[in-house]
Amino acid sequence: MFLAIDIGNTNIVLGGFVDDEIVFVARMATDTTKTEDEYATKIKSVLALHDINKSEISGAIISSVVPPLNAVISKAIGLVY
Repeated sequence: MFLAIDIGNTNIVLGGFVDDEIVFVARMATDTTKTEDEYATKIKSVLALHDINKSEISGAIISSVVPPLNAVISKAIGLVY
């Protein structure tokens, strides 16, 4: 599974893809004051909610219009796996 993360001004959208199939889509509020630990916890919760084991994730890609969150989300993903 590939994790796609789109960081927007209002929402961060996460999606899981296997080949060309979307397995899940989830949204969380964008908050530039949250830390990588807080976002890692949210991402782990989303994966658990959709019964996705972190070992199923083979990679991730981030698109963003909120540059201050780029490193934060990247580190959060590193904490998740």
